[in-house]
Amino acid sequence: MTGLRAWQAECLEHAQSHYLNYRDFFVQATPGSGKTRLAAELAKWLLAEKLIDFVICFAPTREVVAGMQRTFSAVLGQRFGNVIASAGAAYTYQSMEYQPKEFWDLFQKFRILAIFDEIHHCAGHDPLLS
Repeated sequence: MTGLRAWQAECLEHAQSHYLNYRDFFVQATPGSGKTRLAAELAKWLLAEKLIDFVICFAPTREVVAGMQRTFSAVLGQRFGNVIASAGAAYTYQSMEYQPKEFWDLFQKFRILAIFDEIHHCAGHDPLLS
């Protein structure tokens, strides 16, 4: 993969420093600017530093999920997506309602980097379920 854009490299450095002391980090950039690549590079570093065990991504559409899977596989140099021995997986927001309890238990049992792409799409039709 080619090098990072200047803003990505700067943001990655900031995120790395941030994650040594804090758990949450928010990145906002224009569509197509490379947020997924940045997230994959951050995940690669967190995995290498043994600060996380897995990565789970959520996104609004299957097309975006497929793009995330390709990017994370390429950057991490390993499988990514709903298969045994992968670094993580990506799902649509719509699938969240149908995940079994065992899926959500993973967040208690492991150190998971959760990535929410276009978080404003993560809402439901029922306020109690959103």
